[in-house]
Amino acid sequence: MNTMKQIGTLLKFQAAVSPFVWVIPFALCTPLLFMLHDEPSLNLLILTQNLFMVLLLGALVLAPEIFTTASNSQAGGLGSEFILTRAVDRKLLARAKAIFFYLIALVAPIALILYALMRQEPSLHAAIDSKAGRLDCLQHIAGSTLLKGRDGRADLVAIPSGNVLVATWRSWEFLVLAILVQVFVYAIHPLRYRRYCFWALILLVSLAPAFGTLSSYRGSIPWDEHFFFCYAANQSYFWIPAIAALFLGQAWCERRFARLEQ
Repeated sequence: MNTMKQIGTLLKFQAAVSPFVWVIPFALCTPLLFMLHDEPSLNLLILTQNLFMVLLLGALVLAPEIFTTASNSQAGGLGSEFILTRAVDRKLLARAKAIFFYLIALVAPIALILYALMRQEPSLHAAIDSKAGRLDCLQHIAGSTLLKGRDGRADLVAIPSGNVLVATWRSWEFLVLAILVQVFVYAIHPLRYRRYCFWALILLVSLAPAFGTLSSYRGSIPWDEHFFFCYAANQSYFWIPAIAALFLGQAWCERRFARLEQ
């Protein structure tokens, strides 16, 4: 059996043995709910609160044995050891797991891009709470303008093709996090306290929105909003390193997985 057929077989096996992971993309589509509003809050559109789901997905798909103690058998059909007993090459298995992981993790942001492209109104009218944030938006995003909202609101900004911009931002964000999760999972895999390291990272990512709220104290610009504006102004500088990191990270992870003890 050639490489592509083996990967295809492994993908089918993972999809069949772990159908519950397909529920996760629905939890990652939160921004779609806010996009349905005519004048959504930009802070809600770029919300990072549900990114911890990507971490959980990464552990469940790439190395479910992280959640076990003495025996990997608790991971069942999802565990690497179970599949390796079927005489599968370790590097090939790591590649198939990565493909399945990225497929599930990127379903939601790709759906957001398709939804944004199908919307009749290409411009996004979003509310930005702070005056400093509105000025930052006008400075970084070409063509953005201030609007007079309903009931005399003065916090609205029109962003050209803003819906697509938000969707691609979420795609970049999910892709980068997925790369970091994969590298992190294989880096901590041999460690004795790998579970505690993993849950510490989940806690850190879960608290990211709180850090953004604290940074906006006294009218300053939340760090996630400023980062989004920088992305809008320099998208190529964000995507090129991300794609390079994807291939380099995948090569490292495959070698790392091949050297892990069985």
